[in-house]
Amino acid sequence: MEELSLAEIQQANEKVDRQRLDPTLGVKERGLLELSALALRDAERLAIARLQKQVYKDMELVTARLNQLSKRIRSRVTRMNKVPKALDAIETVVKEVVQILFMVGKW
Repeated sequence: MEELSLAEIQQANEKVDRQRLDPTLGVKERGLLELSALALRDAERLAIARLQKQVYKDMELVTARLNQLSKRIRSRVTRMNKVPKALDAIETVVKEVVQILFMVGKW
């Protein structure tokens, strides 16, 4: 059986609701339209539930991709921070050496 889209179900429901307002309807016809409206509302709920599940799955995939990207960014930032830290250490050593040479030069 081919599944109807949410929009198609909603259109059918609107059509049934309009038909139910017809004052010339008999009791049997009105009852059938009432049952149709109930069935369409159930179908609408199921379609919405299916869409929600799909949205949740999509969100989980996007979240997983964002987490991977976040890990890659953190890793690269860590690597990038190693260079300035190394330069700071070298700078400190060079300053110490210059200070020592300056002191030796004074003697």
